[in-house]
Amino acid sequence: MSTEIPPTYTDPEYEAAHQATYERQPRFPITPVLPPGITHEVWTKAIQAFISVLGPDAVLIDSALSDYIDPYDLHEAESAESESAENSNSNSKRKVPSAAVCPSSTDQLSAILKIANEFTIPLWTFSRGKNLGYGGPAPRVNGSVALDLHRMNKIIEVNDQFHYAVVEPGVTFIDLYRYCVEHGKKVWPSTASLGWGSVMGNTLDRGTGFGALFTHHQFIAGLEVMLASGEDLVRTGQWGITANDSPNALLSKFTYGPSIEGLFLQSNLGVVTKMSIWLQPQPQAFMSCSFSMPFFDDLEVMVDAFSEMRRNGTIPSCVWFTSLIETLCIAGRREDYWKGEGPIPDWRLEGLRLEMGYEHWYARFGLYGPKRVVEAQFEDIKEVLAKKAPTGTISGSLYADEEGVNADRVPVEHGSMFVGVPQLWSLPLINWPIPKSKTDGKAAHVDYAPVIPSSGKLVMEWMKKSKPICEENGVELMADFFMHERHVVLMNMFTWDQTDPVQRQNIKKLYYGLHKVAKERGYGMYRAHVNHMDLIAGLNDFNGHAYNRFVEKIKDTLDPRGILSPGKQGIWPSGFRHLRENQDYDG
Repeated sequence: MSTEIPPTYTDPEYEAAHQATYERQPRFPITPVLPPGITHEVWTKAIQAFISVLGPDAVLIDSALSDYIDPYDLHEAESAESESAENSNSNSKRKVPSAAVCPSSTDQLSAILKIANEFTIPLWTFSRGKNLGYGGPAPRVNGSVALDLHRMNKIIEVNDQFHYAVVEPGVTFIDLYRYCVEHGKKVWPSTASLGWGSVMGNTLDRGTGFGALFTHHQFIAGLEVMLASGEDLVRTGQWGITANDSPNALLSKFTYGPSIEGLFLQSNLGVVTKMSIWLQPQPQAFMSCSFSMPFFDDLEVMVDAFSEMRRNGTIPSCVWFTSLIETLCIAGRREDYWKGEGPIPDWRLEGLRLEMGYEHWYARFGLYGPKRVVEAQFEDIKEVLAKKAPTGTISGSLYADEEGVNADRVPVEHGSMFVGVPQLWSLPLINWPIPKSKTDGKAAHVDYAPVIPSSGKLVMEWMKKSKPICEENGVELMADFFMHERHVVLMNMFTWDQTDPVQRQNIKKLYYGLHKVAKERGYGMYRAHVNHMDLIAGLNDFNGHAYNRFVEKIKDTLDPRGILSPGKQGIWPSGFRHLRENQDYDG
């Protein structure tokens, strides 16, 4: 077993960004913990069994685990003292693993699952661990073994006749994009905002991209899943037909009998080992579009105008809304614009907007397809916005090629994620609150992401309710959102200095303040941090939490020893159900 941290990315830029995010020498060192209910003697046997399957370099312990905790942990200081092998079953809010195992094949994965079942050791499964703002790779249950699938990183196929890809868990957005470029594939894979994440991990967690096929989980056309026993490998839909290699396997979502793909989204019911996902054909034309409005209160009109066009198909792709604050964050830090205490006041924001020629709200989207169709769509969009939001400004930049537009030839300011080119462009955003002179500061962020009806009135209400809560706790309202046909996924993102105890406490209050507003309005969440999974699951309370009870019955059947990610999304197996928490604000 190894105490050395192996490289995670082969690309130097991505590895450097990864290492800058995770501290190689944590300010609060990780104290070794045991899996819950496991003695030192049993743990030693289990570790040796893992090593016999993976070899010593793929079983990590002690100091090598710094990549397997939440790099933005709010609780690292208060919880560090309570961590020990003797109290690994405690509900310490700093979530730490006992070890990490890194299989590179389904055979190795199968063996790992069998060992975990033999010793009743919980595993916490992830692909790349880049679910940052929600806990990253940190486990829900302290002492779980991190099941890191990043070494299962094969691109099985990219088909540019029917436009789909088949990938393993460790394939990143930048991996898939570069593969398509190097092999001359006429597809534009959708990408998340940061290219270092797993295509599969993002998709299974209902993540989004920015282009025409941006709701990634809706474009799954087959999963291969290893069940908890390590003995059963299941393929969903028509991928389960073996005759003639099932020519429809990855082309059709139709299946015979119940569709089960959804059971493995945000799930702890199995380990997905392969996934097919549809890709956007390389279009003959792409138009980069932007619409902006100058004032905070303009958002209501703006949302209603775009919401109608999303529903009636005038705009068939993602519309991404951002604000003045995000624009400033990308360009600099708070101290570059405001020398006073606390968040930037409204009067100063308005002055900055006028000085720098910015607007308060931006809606960005792409149009894709034949040139004449794209041009006609844009004309219709301009007409609608001229009537419904006449004080706004629209622009469009067209790129066309009868053989297909090369995504890498579209300038970054117009293309980037909208043409499927992965970036790391937004990483500096989290440095916003830290003065440049504070060299020992540690930037961090967390998100609160409610799902809200695509109504200008309701989105505006959320902004007006959340803005004072943010400002009371020392941060600006930093909120962007992705507009779907009938709802928006709204990202309240807050950044802070992880080394500042006052800021840490304020961020906790801020999170629960927003949660109170969401709960009162019946808004569910897009995702939840590992420390809030039970809290968010508790919102689904119809008929005595019937949904949770239903899924937990499935969990107990498929995973009777409860080894796969116990507590994920508030789904607890019977053997670990006593660890469910209230998770209300403790002050």
